[in-house]
Amino acid sequence: MNWRHANGSPMPDLGVVILAGGEGKRIGGLKPDRIFRGQRLIDIAIDKARLWSPIVLISVRTVGQVRTAAGEQLLDRQDIEGPLGGLIAALERAQALCLSHVVALPCDMPLVPADMAERLFDTSRREARAAVAGSGGRLHPVCAVWPVACLADILEYASAGRRSLAGALEACQAVEVWWTGSEGDPFENINTLSDLRRLSE
Repeated sequence: MNWRHANGSPMPDLGVVILAGGEGKRIGGLKPDRIFRGQRLIDIAIDKARLWSPIVLISVRTVGQVRTAAGEQLLDRQDIEGPLGGLIAALERAQALCLSHVVALPCDMPLVPADMAERLFDTSRREARAAVAGSGGRLHPVCAVWPVACLADILEYASAGRRSLAGALEACQAVEVWWTGSEGDPFENINTLSDLRRLSE
């Protein structure tokens, strides 16, 4: 699914940020390079992001953390730990690019639904607030669409020393979008080698 105007030209108001700045200690490091069904996790995420937008940002904590020539690698805000630092850096970059929304996609969820960005983006625009994915009775704060207009609220939230993406979603009064089905949870993430083996089957 490519975002396009009715005249067929690319619609430049949605960008994607792939969250890849974690250390991946539980999997032995270098999580983006781990192989899932014949592909690196980072390459799976990039391929999916390109279906959603021509503007792909890759959030990293350190230079060279991810080995790829695709997308634009973007350093997390160094004063803000965790994925919130990556999200804020992406929203700041999106603001500079005159984008209206950013969809966050973690590099360790290779099975996220192909319609994730479309459903979250449509809901976010309709409700004029952030939209977060949910499945299996729980929300997935790393899978959300954030209006760039939320940046001021998120910065205020972070200035109080808070670092939770879930808390940032609450600060932005995010709406929940739920996925249901009987064929497993497409939002399962890979934290350990055991997770990698199990989901690869």
